[in-house]
Amino acid sequence: MKIALVTGASSGLGREFVRQIAEQGKVEEIWAIARRRDRLETLAAELRAKHGTLCRIVPADLAQDAQVTALCEALADERIDLFLNNAGFGACGAFSETDAGKELSMLRVNVLAMHRLFKFTLRKMEAQGFGTILNVASSAGLLPGGPYMAGYYASKAYVVSLTRGVAEELREQHSPVYVCALCPGPVD
Repeated sequence: MKIALVTGASSGLGREFVRQIAEQGKVEEIWAIARRRDRLETLAAELRAKHGTLCRIVPADLAQDAQVTALCEALADERIDLFLNNAGFGACGAFSETDAGKELSMLRVNVLAMHRLFKFTLRKMEAQGFGTILNVASSAGLLPGGPYMAGYYASKAYVVSLTRGVAEELREQHSPVYVCALCPGPVD
């Protein structure tokens, strides 16, 4: 059974990724991971009704280290064919004025959780001998730090840089695992 895993699945790009994966019908099961259970349940019902897709919902706040650990434990014995490492958010405002707590939460999701889930899934895919990982960065990660979103730009530059480095390592090792980064512009 082919399985796709999508973080940040309750809204924005993540929700659209889940919908498109279900529409294409190339996987038998989708794990939709996000903070908001109600939105995940609505999405799962939609996919079941429209496409007959099995959608496992996993409510998790990836800013919480313990919940990232629990997610990795839940996935330990699962096959993963496709992982869309999508969860993330931005904090806007002058760096000297923005809420440090919100920014640190952003960094826990955009950098730390992304990194841990990337490493966990990569190791899993290398052991199983196949898989694809898409780390969702941003066009902001390709540009010099943007005013009023400096922390966000920096977090997405980390995603781009890490993905590029790991992709080259895997290419040199002739790995059966493919990793790439998506760098979209602004999205609703």
